[in-house]
Amino acid sequence: TKEQFKLIAKEYARMESVKDERQFGSLQDVLTRVDAANRVHPKWNESMKVISNFLEVGEYNAIAATGMLWDSATAPEQKNGYLGQVLDEIRHTNQCAYINYYFAKQGQDAAGHNDARRTRAIGPLWKGMKRVFSDGFISGDAVECSINLQLVGEACFTNPLIVAVTEWASANGDEMTPTVFLSIETDELRHMANGYQTVVSIANDEAASKYLNTDLNNAFWTQQKYFTPVLGMMFEYGSHFKVEPWVKTWNRWVYEDWGGIWIGRLGKYGVESPRSLRDAKKDAYWAHHDLFLIAYALWPTGFFRLSLPTQEEAEWYEANYPGWYDMYGKVYDEWRARGCEDPNSGFLPLQWFIENNHPIYIDRVSQVPFCPSYCKGESTLRVLEFNGKKHSFSDQWGERMWLSEPERYEC
Repeated sequence: TKEQFKLIAKEYARMESVKDERQFGSLQDVLTRVDAANRVHPKWNESMKVISNFLEVGEYNAIAATGMLWDSATAPEQKNGYLGQVLDEIRHTNQCAYINYYFAKQGQDAAGHNDARRTRAIGPLWKGMKRVFSDGFISGDAVECSINLQLVGEACFTNPLIVAVTEWASANGDEMTPTVFLSIETDELRHMANGYQTVVSIANDEAASKYLNTDLNNAFWTQQKYFTPVLGMMFEYGSHFKVEPWVKTWNRWVYEDWGGIWIGRLGKYGVESPRSLRDAKKDAYWAHHDLFLIAYALWPTGFFRLSLPTQEEAEWYEANYPGWYDMYGKVYDEWRARGCEDPNSGFLPLQWFIENNHPIYIDRVSQVPFCPSYCKGESTLRVLEFNGKKHSFSDQWGERMWLSEPERYEC
């Protein structure tokens, strides 16, 4: 038969049914009985409003991306793999939505779990997520989309996102997230294989393969520009109990496992580790601290609560990131003294940036906010003009991407 998926449809349905019964059985029976949602640390509850809502964006757009890949492929084996992923992504979209539904219904505070989308037009973190998990997955030719989704998004970043988040969740009393996210990750392994197969299928096509490493570098840089600071911020600043410094998690999963081992296996097909990987490694140390500073200042545009580091947390940051207090801790002490934690004080941290002449920009390519005059990460202001408008960039890699296709980023 040309439609090989028919041969495995029953097996696929049986396997996923077992996983869903185990997952929803735990959530609806055992965890509900022991009131697990109310045992989550309040700080982590706020982080899950971001993580589950944002991951849902990626899973939803992955449905369209893999549908397009199925439509573009001719080999039955590839169509088979892509079609299986379409069904997986539908499942994952529902799982992410269910996490928010569960927290909203059973947990301590529904706001944000149930209405995050109301801030999509103004939330600075939403814009970057849509650039990475929406535009990156469905805009471009089929191979480029596969590289963004499967070779980078799933092979590189689902480990520090979906796997690592289960450790942080467990440490902060959250048993729901590991129950769902580990079930999602069992499907991601097949998606990584699909990305591998995409590369293999074009390896001998010179017209396609000559763009491979450029597309890979662009996909990696765009995604790391968002995930490196956002995930680090969610883990370290959005938790009470710490697992390990984010820079160690990033180095293990992204730099060593993906950039070294995974990409190394594709070396025989002409794939090279992204040239921007070394600069990304520098970002992993400080970028999430820079982003939290901005995110806290822009809190009225968000849908979740942020809290300043406690004395104990400040000591943890300084121990793991020497120089943290002189750069960030002193600022937080000033904000706290000026009453930023009391709405009646009338002080917004954004005023501090204005008073001290530290303007905040939005990177045109990654859509991530940055403050070039007050940061320790790899951000340097670059401004270019196109069609009568000025566009800001925070690094050379994004600037190069924009120069090659400025019309792609006009909106």
